[in-house]
Amino acid sequence: DFRTSVQNSVNSSGVGDELKLELSEAELDISGYLNPYATAWATFAWNEEENAEIEELYVTFLRGLPFDANLRIGQYLLEFGRLNPLHAHAYSFTHRPLPQAEYFGDEGLRDMALRLSFLLPTGEIYTEIAGAVLRGDLLIEDLPLDTMIQPGAEEDESVNLGYFGRITSSIAISENAELAVGFSGLTAIYEPQNSLRAWIAGMDLKYRWKPSRYTSLTVEAEMLNNRQEMGTGEKVVSYGAYGYFDYRFRQRYNIGAILEYAQDKLDPNSETWRAGGFVGFAPVEETSLARLVGNWTEPATGSGFWTLSLQLVFSLGPHQVHSF
Repeated sequence: DFRTSVQNSVNSSGVGDELKLELSEAELDISGYLNPYATAWATFAWNEEENAEIEELYVTFLRGLPFDANLRIGQYLLEFGRLNPLHAHAYSFTHRPLPQAEYFGDEGLRDMALRLSFLLPTGEIYTEIAGAVLRGDLLIEDLPLDTMIQPGAEEDESVNLGYFGRITSSIAISENAELAVGFSGLTAIYEPQNSLRAWIAGMDLKYRWKPSRYTSLTVEAEMLNNRQEMGTGEKVVSYGAYGYFDYRFRQRYNIGAILEYAQDKLDPNSETWRAGGFVGFAPVEETSLARLVGNWTEPATGSGFWTLSLQLVFSLGPHQVHSF
C-alpha cells in the first residue's frame, strides 16, 4: 500500500505543505482449510519502518458443532460494524473514519477472542447473532493517564476480560438490491490502574444496488456511542458517526464521498468534522488499484485544512472476495 499525500496545515514545528511519500503497509496473508470443518487465517504486516507483527491469526470451525454454530478462536479484527473487520486497503478511501479512530484507535478493534455465532431461523431475512469473550486489553493505550489515577491506588498489571456482541440482518429488497442492518456492543478496560471501563455501542446500515457486473452503488453509515468511567466516579458520554456512498461504473472506475463526525472520548465538547471525496481506478478487480482522495478537516482546535492523497495498492496471489 503506497501513498503520497500533501496537506496545507502547519504543525508545531512550523512545517506545512509537505509532500509525503510512504510505504503505508505491506501484508502477507496465508489462509486455507485445515480440514472440511475448519479454516485458518494468518496476516503478517509491516508498517513503514516497523518490524513485522501478527495482525491476525485465528481458526474458524465452520461446521460440525451443535446447533450449526460457528466458533472462532484467535486474534482478529472484531466484527464491530462493517468497516472494522476490513483492512485499510479494502476501504473505498484511505483512512479510518473519525469515530472509529477516536474510539477504536488507529489499528481498529483487534484482540484475542473466543467467539461463537449462530444463524437465527428468520425466514428470508438472513440473521446472525454472535458473542465473544475477549482478552480485554484492546482499548488500552499508551497515554499519559497518570492524572486519572486515584491517590493511593496500587498499580494492577492484570487485565480484566472484555465482552463483545453483534446481531446483523440482511434482506434482498429487489432482484438487484440488498439491505443490511447491524447492532454491535463491546465493553473492556481502557485504564488498568484504576480498572476504568469503557462501553461502545454501534448501529450500522448498508445498502447495495448492483444491476450488473459493471455497475454498483454502495451506501453505508454507522453511528457510535462511547461511554467511559472516570477516576472521579463520573461517566463521559460521546458520539460519532460517518456515512459514505461509492458508485462503481464501467467495472473499473468508482467515485464517491464521505462525511465524518466525532466527539473526543474524554471531552464531548471537543468536536472534529471531516468531509471528502474519492475516485478510484482498478484495471483488474483489486490486484492493482489507484485511488485519489481529497479531504477537508475541521479540527476541535485550530484552523481547518485540506489533505490530498494518492494511493497505489497491488496484490499478488488469489484475492478473497469480501463479504457483503
